[in-house]
Amino acid sequence: MPAATASGGGAMEKLLLLSGASGAGKSSIAKELEDRFQFRRISSSGYLRSYGQSLSAEGEKHQLQELGDRLDDETDFTWIVDEVAAPTVDRAPEQSNWLLDAVRKPRQVLHFRRRFGPHIRHIHLTAPEAVLVQRYNERAKPGDTPYAEVIAHSNEITARSLGRVADHIFDTSALSPADIAQRIMEAWGVEA
Repeated sequence: MPAATASGGGAMEKLLLLSGASGAGKSSIAKELEDRFQFRRISSSGYLRSYGQSLSAEGEKHQLQELGDRLDDETDFTWIVDEVAAPTVDRAPEQSNWLLDAVRKPRQVLHFRRRFGPHIRHIHLTAPEAVLVQRYNERAKPGDTPYAEVIAHSNEITARSLGRVADHIFDTSALSPADIAQRIMEAWGVEA
C-alpha cells in the first residue's frame, strides 16, 4: 500500500477510526496503539475549542457536542476530515500511523474513506451495558451528566450503531487493550 498524506505525498500508511459507546474503551485502545505502535491521535476537541472560543468551562463537553453537530449540519459532516484530520496529517508528513478515537456518524466514516481510501480502518468497540455503566460511573466526576442522559443523546445513539459500517468489531469486556491493539495491527497485515 503506498504511503500518502492527505494531500497525496509523505509517509501516512494507516488512519484508524475508533467508534463505540461511552465507556467502550476507545481511550484505552488509543493509548495502547500510541504506546506500542506509534500511532498519533487526531483531536477534534482542540479544533472545536478554537472554533467556539466562547465556551464556558461548565458543560464544555455538551457545548463541544453541540458545536460539532452544527458543523456536521453546515458541512455535510466533512469538517472533521477537511478541517481537522487532513491538516493534522499534512503537518506531520513523517508520521505513518494515525487514529481518531471519536468518530460518531456514518457520513463521517464515508468521508474518511473517500479522502484516505485504503489507508482507513474503522474499528467499533462494544461491551455489555452493565460494563459500560460500571466504567462510566468509575470515571464520572461530581457534576457530570448522568449516564441515563448520556445514552439518550443522539450522538451516543448514533455512535453505538456504527458497528454496521465498521471493518471490525471488538468486545472490550472479552479482550484486553493489548489484545485488541494487536488484532487491529494484524488486520492491516502487520505482525504485532
